[in-house]
Amino acid sequence: MLSVIYLDNAATTKVDPSVLNSFVKVNETLYYNPNSPHQAGLQAEKLLQQAKEQINQALRLNHSYDIIFTSGATESNNMALKGIAYRKKDTANEIITSVLEHPSVLEVVRYLAEKEGFVLKYVNVQSNGQIDIEHLKSIMNERVGLVTCMYVNNIMGQIQPIQQIVNVLKDYPKAHFHVDAVQALGKIPFNIEGIDSLSLSGHKFNGLKGQGLLITRTAHNIEPIIHGGGQEYGVRSGTVNLPMAVSMAKAINNAMKQTDELHQRLSSYQQQIRAMVLTYPGIKINSPEDAAPQIINLGFPGVKGEVLVNAFSKQDIMVSTTSACSSKRGKLNEVLLAMGISDRQIEGSIRISMGQMTTQKDIDNFKDKFEIIYEEVKELLK
Repeated sequence: MLSVIYLDNAATTKVDPSVLNSFVKVNETLYYNPNSPHQAGLQAEKLLQQAKEQINQALRLNHSYDIIFTSGATESNNMALKGIAYRKKDTANEIITSVLEHPSVLEVVRYLAEKEGFVLKYVNVQSNGQIDIEHLKSIMNERVGLVTCMYVNNIMGQIQPIQQIVNVLKDYPKAHFHVDAVQALGKIPFNIEGIDSLSLSGHKFNGLKGQGLLITRTAHNIEPIIHGGGQEYGVRSGTVNLPMAVSMAKAINNAMKQTDELHQRLSSYQQQIRAMVLTYPGIKINSPEDAAPQIINLGFPGVKGEVLVNAFSKQDIMVSTTSACSSKRGKLNEVLLAMGISDRQIEGSIRISMGQMTTQKDIDNFKDKFEIIYEEVKELLK
């Protein structure tokens, strides 16, 4: 087996054994269709509702939200954004987003604007990586039907001012507020109050790939984009994947229980990396000081991100780049551009992302290998 220092947890995480066990156990013992009317089907349906109740309690939803199981946050985001937008098109056809969003949000709202006639507005991003609340206030009006903002940015880790957005939207009852919380759960204290819908992806917090969730106040207000047997409030037809649902509940429970400990541990790791980077001339820290603890984005101006990823890979350290393969300005990472970071620094940016399985030994080894890589590239730094 490949022995690596895995620091790409924002891309995916290793599954927790307890999550995998619950998935296998349900597959072996309760493989029935929750929609079937016979005794075994009713038993499966009962287990499905228990999984939803566990999630309701773990996330402190107070039975105010419908819980819909999906294949991941990409599906959840598509389902919520298109479903809400289509329902509101006649009365409120403006959508507000920012360039901070994940492609599964940005590409959806851009599609709605280009192909479906919606009006798309972008809220400005400040140099600290947060959206500009004052600018949001200035572009809000009665025609805005949908506002979408991620909880934690996946590129540089900044936490967005979710509760401030909630407060702004109180004056606009037509506006539905959707939050992509993929990088937040289990890493930072989590508050869903005032949010209308929220998407999660299990494999980002030691669950399984193909495991997602859409939590929404009003499933019946979402226009279905998948039609069929009417499962999951009619919003997501198709046989519910019960083993995935049960193991997703397990992953969420695990993540919520470990949040405080993990936040503390990852904050310590991040501080160690920040302190180390300051001793290497020419290397920049792109992530803001008050970002979430698991992500730190570094800039090596003058070195291509792909070259850095390969250099780290040769040392058995897995990190990711945040710039596109092309160095054309249009292809540079929109998040870092919006923060006012230079093209050269963006081209040479890498993202280090830690998780539940990251150890102090990993961080120590990373620091040792970092010195070797710095010696290789320091002549290129500009």
